[in-house]
Amino acid sequence: MKIVLQDRFKIRPMKEFQYHNREQPLKSILKTKPKERYYARFTLLMEEFDSYSCVVRDENADILRISLVNMAIYEFYLFAYGLSASFSASRIYVYNGDRCHYVHSIECGDVELWKETHLYCYEITLPAATEREEYQQRILNDLEEMFKLDVHLEKEQVVSDIYFNEQLGCLEPTSWHEQTVMTIRPRPGVCY
Repeated sequence: MKIVLQDRFKIRPMKEFQYHNREQPLKSILKTKPKERYYARFTLLMEEFDSYSCVVRDENADILRISLVNMAIYEFYLFAYGLSASFSASRIYVYNGDRCHYVHSIECGDVELWKETHLYCYEITLPAATEREEYQQRILNDLEEMFKLDVHLEKEQVVSDIYFNEQLGCLEPTSWHEQTVMTIRPRPGVCY
């Protein structure tokens, strides 16, 4: 006979963020329900929520709902390209535009003020059987239409190791590696 000791099982208090049901779609947070069953929608920053992404597939209702809440423009592209949220912002290059419109850095000023004008929310619903590549392409199409940007992933050669060549009296690279970088270019005629 086994005896279960109650003191071995600890009850953890729920943290504040656990009370919000992250599977709840944006449409119910905003208290509006689109007429269409399948839709895509951008909204401005929702101050009461932290940044998060949520993918819910409901086979019974034939719905795949992707919610991206309070994210910078580059974070939407990271999601659409299937890259990690930990992708370094230093590997994002902005050409012909103000970097502060897309990526926050020290030069952009106070982060809280920046968030108020540069974070967005996005939700898309699709048929439940939609494959990853298809919904990623649909998100990319919506981003292109909304922000009018040319965003591409490129491979860049980076020096991994350097040594001092005594004969030449200078530093020389000894090994290289390849890393992914994101380039952002506003379309001609688009101003922010």
